[in-house]
Amino acid sequence: MTDFLSPNYLLTPSTLDTLADAITKLSPLAPQVNADGLCRLQPLSEGVLSSQALSSFVPLKKVFLPPREKLWSFQSGQFSALKQPEPFAVVGVPLCDLQALWYLDQVFADDLPYQNRRARALVVGMPCEQDKECRCDRQLMPLAGDLFLDQEHAWALSPAGEALLRACGAGETTNKPLPWPTASAGTRPMLTEEQYRSAADAAIWAEAAKGCLSCGACSVVCPTCYCFDMLDESATDGSVTRNRSWDNCFFAEHAKVAGGHDFRSGRANRLRFRMEHKFFGFGALHGQNSCVGCGRCRTVCPVDIDLDQIATRLSGEELA
Repeated sequence: MTDFLSPNYLLTPSTLDTLADAITKLSPLAPQVNADGLCRLQPLSEGVLSSQALSSFVPLKKVFLPPREKLWSFQSGQFSALKQPEPFAVVGVPLCDLQALWYLDQVFADDLPYQNRRARALVVGMPCEQDKECRCDRQLMPLAGDLFLDQEHAWALSPAGEALLRACGAGETTNKPLPWPTASAGTRPMLTEEQYRSAADAAIWAEAAKGCLSCGACSVVCPTCYCFDMLDESATDGSVTRNRSWDNCFFAEHAKVAGGHDFRSGRANRLRFRMEHKFFGFGALHGQNSCVGCGRCRTVCPVDIDLDQIATRLSGEELA
């Protein structure tokens, strides 16, 4: 990966104002802290863009892969497909969440509902302040999205973002790198797949799983967890609706199949499965670490399970 993406532009105050007006016309969502102290993605209540990104409690994935959505319905002999979403914007996205969005773009490259939302969205990143749990890595994977803005510079992350910048009067280019946090709060352990495979019977799995509640909170807040279930609901009038909803690899029913066989019985097996996904990926993305280091899972886990600490034990490293 490179430390900056070209083209990038110097913003004048008038260009920034024009750009902000264009973005706010797209009914933007933005991470905002509520009275309960939680940061949530919600409609921007005022027409002024923030200058800083915030890490929302439930990440950007819920915008493009909703927790529950109707994919199609069948009634009176006719299919009704999902309606096309209206154009919208999401602003104030941190860099690590733009990496996670790139990962989801690969997973759902052939998924029509996901791609329809992506095609109609303008995703705008902004600089962030590091949280105590952050372990982001600019070299981990590319960024997705359309724009990245600070108060004086703009980076075009997509052709749509570049077109918008030019339409708003951006002209003078720069070579300023993207403003990644200067120092991570901690380093990530270098666990190899061979070390992971050879530790299938290591005591750490049972030790960590003993306290696990199988609540699934870590997967809910993870920006690259995407397990889902399909459910067809039929009514007495003959109509059928197909719904997609989030599933969770920590749930006891997740890997059960017809006949009652469970491919991952026990919390230790489910913990190993999640770690495999986060560190080594699956399918076409095998070998791609999907943990962007946002720290959400460590923040929400009620029993303080930390995959990096497990990886440190397995690799024999010391975690910074």
